[in-house]
Amino acid sequence: MNGSRSHRSTRSARSTRGAVVAAAATTAVAMLLTACGSSTEVSSGTTSTSSTATDGGAAAGAGAAGSGAAAAGSGAAGSGAAAAGSGAAGSGAAAGSAAGSGAAGATGFSCPAGEDTFTFASGGDVNIQDLWQKTLLPAWSKACPNVKITFNFDTHSQNANLDVSKVAAAIKTGKDVPVDLTDNFSNQAAKAGLTEVLTASDVPALSKVSKTALDAVKGAAVPFRGSSVLLAYDSTKIQNPPKTLDELLAWIKANPGKFTYNSPSTGGSGDSFMGTVVASKIAPDVLSKMQTDYDPSLESNFKPGLDILKDLQGSLYQKTNPNGNQAVLDLLAKGEIQLAPVWSDMFLSAQKNKQLPETVKVTQISNPSFTGGAAYMAVIKGTKHKASAAAFVNWLLQPEQQATIVTTIAGFPAIPNADLPASAQGAFDGVETQNLRPGFESKTNSDLQKQWAQAVAG
Repeated sequence: MNGSRSHRSTRSARSTRGAVVAAAATTAVAMLLTACGSSTEVSSGTTSTSSTATDGGAAAGAGAAGSGAAAAGSGAAGSGAAAAGSGAAGSGAAAGSAAGSGAAGATGFSCPAGEDTFTFASGGDVNIQDLWQKTLLPAWSKACPNVKITFNFDTHSQNANLDVSKVAAAIKTGKDVPVDLTDNFSNQAAKAGLTEVLTASDVPALSKVSKTALDAVKGAAVPFRGSSVLLAYDSTKIQNPPKTLDELLAWIKANPGKFTYNSPSTGGSGDSFMGTVVASKIAPDVLSKMQTDYDPSLESNFKPGLDILKDLQGSLYQKTNPNGNQAVLDLLAKGEIQLAPVWSDMFLSAQKNKQLPETVKVTQISNPSFTGGAAYMAVIKGTKHKASAAAFVNWLLQPEQQATIVTTIAGFPAIPNADLPASAQGAFDGVETQNLRPGFESKTNSDLQKQWAQAVAG
């Protein structure tokens, strides 16, 4: 997904696209059309491209973690494909650390036996394409030259419906599936029953990933990176930042003009703040339903949280909400505010690009935490290359590859931060990177945004 700031400003709208893709998966429309994209075969450490896509070449979905997950800024369970997928545009400097990392031994990974070739479909913006083609896939070729990968990439992931439908049609008719592995329409395909449920025997590193993220797709896809909204603070002014939502709300009231969040419809960080406050006043059993199903009759539960947000407006910077995630980062950079919710990958990218001083740090609150989402890998049901595809997923979950994701696109690792190489552990100090709390279901979240506009901003 797009790691640019302009794309992030519309991040909360991705849940709608996720719902469309999911609908396409369940209807399984057999549209056997030709998709345009790029096809890359990675073998023996070399990468070649051609202009014609293979069957199923256009990868779909908004990529959660992405562009980062539960893509939408809302973190909605129904829109999780987008959650982590975007990642911030990075330098690709970590290529060297990934090369040769697939050796058996300390990391618990060994290459599959025998020769094989499988098709991996991805999509998004150039930063994600570069992550695969310039860094991770060449490293895989060096680690396991006996298993080649045909890589199909669809820029901007514009063929989501088509790809899911082609997979569904192939499975229904008993034909060979056009894609063996995907990291884009994985969430929707998993929920539509089009993917394999992988176990620890298929992916030994599965024990390292978040159980919550696995449960969100009933084990039918594997999280391999993520992103989350965090609390950024000016450490020159705040030595002990709020640790819970209640402490944060109290701090805002005690320090008028020093905090803000963007309008929820203009970016996921503000959307997450809104959703977190509202969710904190909803009974757990009701909240669980509102995170997975669309039931307008439950939306009366929004009011207590919206009342808190309305009362908070007078304590915000200039008593209003800026437009977009980037506008909030800019206020932090200028020292106009001291505290704000921000996307994890946007924060890290801004600091790497010297657009945000190192004195601005991040932490995660609790009770509840802000929302986040995972990007998933899914092995398509019926593939003849399950073992090789699963081995690739296992390789991605090894510390070296997870560190590459952190340093290259500023994504959360899917494994515990403590398991990363020491050089990559400092990126998200003090943050529970596996804590990716889901937000409201996408339509429910859209309704919440509308009610916020009327009851809080209006």
